[in-house]
Amino acid sequence: MENRKTNTDLVVFAPVNFKNTELSPLENTEKEAAVITNLVGGDSFTNSNATKENFVRKTSNAKIIHLATHATATNNPSIQFFTNDLKLHELYTYKNNADLVVLSACETNIGELKQGEGVLNLARGFFHSGTNSVVSSIWKINDASSSFIMKEFYSNLKDKQSKTEALNNAKRAYLKKHSLSEQSPYYWASFVLIGDTSPVFTTNYFYYISIVLIIGLLVFLFFRRKNKSY
Repeated sequence: MENRKTNTDLVVFAPVNFKNTELSPLENTEKEAAVITNLVGGDSFTNSNATKENFVRKTSNAKIIHLATHATATNNPSIQFFTNDLKLHELYTYKNNADLVVLSACETNIGELKQGEGVLNLARGFFHSGTNSVVSSIWKINDASSSFIMKEFYSNLKDKQSKTEALNNAKRAYLKKHSLSEQSPYYWASFVLIGDTSPVFTTNYFYYISIVLIIGLLVFLFFRRKNKSY
């Protein structure tokens, strides 16, 4: 896998409220943004700071890009920011270096099937813009359950689980904590991972091996010098 150089682990966008539109507020996304930023560390843009302009400026060198918002899948798919939206065709001129893009929004893996081109959807757009893998949704999502799953997902990523393990275990955690109608697949099964499945965060074994070798060398030199002194 290509070694991607990034300058921040996470950038989150959660408009929560939407200016000049009739879109409903997504109150749980503000907590979602706060929780995962606290878990991973990085930059969070919420409410009026979650603009399309900030998205373009701030996400080019982030390891993970997380968008918790509204999206549309029909006609020209788009993802909504505080004042306006980002259309699918705009992603073809936008570039990022992300290992993972998380689209915590409705139907981000759905789009129009074009003969000779395949399905045109937001997930595909982000792959074109440079990301290594995408978590997207295959139907409309529930705000509250999605926020729960995302919290578990990022906690699992920080535990160095693979992206697939992290998402699957987040869904299992949701099922353990909920019952009756809330266990319907509608609430937890929409998110899918496409692309590279390897962990986002890994242990730097080279660092630890180097420490052990240095300690071993110092011990060897100490005893060698001690033996020469007799």
